[in-house]
Amino acid sequence: MLTMNSDKHPLMNRFHAPGKEKRMIVIVPTAEWDDWLTCRDQERARSFMRPYPAELMDGAPAPRASRTTTEK
Repeated sequence: MLTMNSDKHPLMNRFHAPGKEKRMIVIVPTAEWDDWLTCRDQERARSFMRPYPAELMDGAPAPRASRTTTEK
């Protein structure tokens, strides 16, 4: 899994404790999968290391576990 810094990403920078480095996975859009999988050039490979647009992502708190789930 490739990760990159997300200190400045509008959504992903909220997922780590204050003062800790912010990281996010590299998401390769579906239309670029073949290019990524067949890439043989280092510079071309680096071009895939870019933040996924926040407006195409959705973030929400995880639902709280029910009491019966935590008691099992």
